[in-house]
Amino acid sequence: MTSWKIELKLSPDLIPIVQEIIYGLDQGSFPTLSDFEIDSGNNMRLLEAFFIQKPDLKLFQERLSSIVPAIDLSLCEISLLEIIDKDWVSESQKLLQPVDTGLFFVYGSHDVDKIPEGRISILVEAGQAFGTGQHETTYGCLLAIGELSQTLRGANSPKTALDLGCGSGLLALAMSKLWPITITASDIDPIATDTTLLNAQANHTAVVPLGSGQSGIAALTSDGFDDSDLCKDGPYEVIVANILAKPLQDMAPDIVNNLSKGGILILSGLLGTQEVSVCAAYEKEDMELIKRYVRGEWHSLMLKHKNPGQPYGLSRAFKY
Repeated sequence: MTSWKIELKLSPDLIPIVQEIIYGLDQGSFPTLSDFEIDSGNNMRLLEAFFIQKPDLKLFQERLSSIVPAIDLSLCEISLLEIIDKDWVSESQKLLQPVDTGLFFVYGSHDVDKIPEGRISILVEAGQAFGTGQHETTYGCLLAIGELSQTLRGANSPKTALDLGCGSGLLALAMSKLWPITITASDIDPIATDTTLLNAQANHTAVVPLGSGQSGIAALTSDGFDDSDLCKDGPYEVIVANILAKPLQDMAPDIVNNLSKGGILILSGLLGTQEVSVCAAYEKEDMELIKRYVRGEWHSLMLKHKNPGQPYGLSRAFKY
C-alpha cells in the first residue's frame, strides 16, 4: 500500500486557509495534517498533508492561487511525494546494535556478520513483539539466565522452564539454547506467541506441543495462568517473568504456586523504586531475594523459596 504527501513551506498566517483548501481536495476522507517550524529566524513553517489516494496537485495549486492571489507558489516550494508503506517500527529497530551479554549475542539478520566467537547467538528480527535485548529489563534477565546456567547444568539441569510474558520469545530462546527441555512460552498477546514461534523457527529451535516433554519451545496465549494448559509442564523449576511491577505483585500467588519447591524465579520489568513492594509480595509467598541485576533504573531479581531443601545449591552459589 502507498500513500501520498503534499508538502509545502509557508508563513504561519496562511496555514488555516491552506488547510481548508487541502481538506477540499479529498471528498472521501480527511487527510492528516501536521506543520513544523523550519527556522525561527525566517518565520516559515513546513506543512504536510497525508492522503490515502493520490491528490490532484494541479487542482491544489489552482485553488491556492485563486483564493490567495498574492501568494507566490514558487516560494511555497510545493511538492507531491509518494510514500511506500513500511513497518516503520521494524525499520527503525534495524538501526539498533546487537546485544552482547558475554554469553548471549542477540542480533538481527542485518548483523549476521558480526557474531563473535564463543557466544550463544540468538536471531531476533525487529518485529511487533517486545524483546530484542536492548531494554535493560531483557538484558538483566539474560544476565540472570546466563549466571543460572553455571549452576544448573548437566545432571543438575532443570526439567521444566517457563517464560511468562514472553514477548518476542527471546528469553525462552535463551533458555532453550542452554537446556534441552521443553521451554513453555506464554503471553496474553497472540501476536507475541506467534512471534515467539517464528523466532523459534528462525533459530532452528523445535516447536513442540505443551506437555510433550520434548526439547524445544511450546507457546501458549494465556492471561497469566487462566488457561489450565499452562500448568501441563508445571510446576516449573525455572520461571522467568519479565512483565511490569503491578502484574508481578498481583500474580505472585499464581507464579509461586506454579514454581517447584526447589525452583528459581527471575522477575523483571520493575524500577529500582518498585523493588521493595515487589519483593514484599513474594515474601508473603515464602520467597526470598538472592540476587539483583541493576541496569540503569531497572532491576531484575532472582528469588528462591526460603526453605526449599537444597535448590540446586543456589543458596551458596549466589550472594548479593
